[in-house]
Amino acid sequence: MRTGTPDLDDAEELFSADVDGLLRGVALAGAQVRAIAEAEREGVLEPLADLRPRSVVIVYGGAGIAARAATLIVAAVSARIDVPIVTAPTLPGWIGPLDVVVIAGDDAGDMALADAAARGLRRRAEVVVVAPIAGPLRDALGGNGIDLSPRLDIEPRLRFVGFAAAFLAVLSGLRAVRFMPTAPPLDEVADALDAEASAGHPGRQSFHNRAKALALRVQGRPVVWSGDSPAATVVATHAAASFVALAGVICAAADLGDAAASVAVSGNDSGAASAVDSIFYDPEIDGPRAGMPTRVLVATTAAREWFTRRRVGGLADVELLIGDDTESGERRSESGAPEWASPPAPGEDVVADSPVNLMSFLILVLRMELAAVYLRLVGNTVR
Repeated sequence: MRTGTPDLDDAEELFSADVDGLLRGVALAGAQVRAIAEAEREGVLEPLADLRPRSVVIVYGGAGIAARAATLIVAAVSARIDVPIVTAPTLPGWIGPLDVVVIAGDDAGDMALADAAARGLRRRAEVVVVAPIAGPLRDALGGNGIDLSPRLDIEPRLRFVGFAAAFLAVLSGLRAVRFMPTAPPLDEVADALDAEASAGHPGRQSFHNRAKALALRVQGRPVVWSGDSPAATVVATHAAASFVALAGVICAAADLGDAAASVAVSGNDSGAASAVDSIFYDPEIDGPRAGMPTRVLVATTAAREWFTRRRVGGLADVELLIGDDTESGERRSESGAPEWASPPAPGEDVVADSPVNLMSFLILVLRMELAAVYLRLVGNTVR
């Protein structure tokens, strides 16, 4: 076994370096979703079945991860469900008995959550709790409310998938409200996340491990995360935050137009990118890499791949990231030129987000978080 910084392809060293248990925490993303699905089967959300609420209000207090998860759900679902979805750090003053209030966070001592629970119940709103029921929050609830609190002990920085699944379960639980098309069943999402975690296992070499490959793409260079839709941009923002929080990697998130502008400002060109990624480069012989261009990583879906590749076709060092890429992949035309996916069918809206995209986005979130953990374990150094 080598000493010093762990080797990304040495599973034993990675496990030894993971003193905080982050690898296990990331791998439990599917279990978080499955716990929400089990709560559904137990009838926890049955009080919502016959409601036609005026609004669904998600209060996230100071929990940035819950705020990002709520924003993802709003971006993907709000145009497809017949109820307004509002997200806010504190409970709005207009809440009444016709509303559903979702209390979301990872800190039971957050007084914004306790206040929202107390006022929501006092005004006879239906209150759903997606936070640990303890301390001030437990006192504010007084044994009332729908309990969708976390059932697994997970590092708070890794709860994005669990929050998103809980919000989706609440919206799906409003069976009297039109919701078309519906999102994939939570059990299917959990299975897909388990498969992604297995594919990113530390024992799999980086050549066959997309999480490790992503970590290598980020390692030791300036990175801008972006998305080609509002929901994809939320995923990109979460990726940037995760790499900062989990790996200490300073990176940025921007919409696709701003990311393209950053490439132009930084002076990226095809020659620079080729020089940096040259197979002949050896840091021990050639010294530190100088003037490394900005790499842009764009979150998208398989359905939008054809469209997005044409948007970024003129930019150097841009890579598309797709969660559920079963319909994606490089093909070759008769002339041997690469072809990516296929153009959208006439009348097909490939730009708008949809609930059916949520599985792909959550898979991508898991891959990004796992890549950030790998980078934490090996260090953000240029190799």
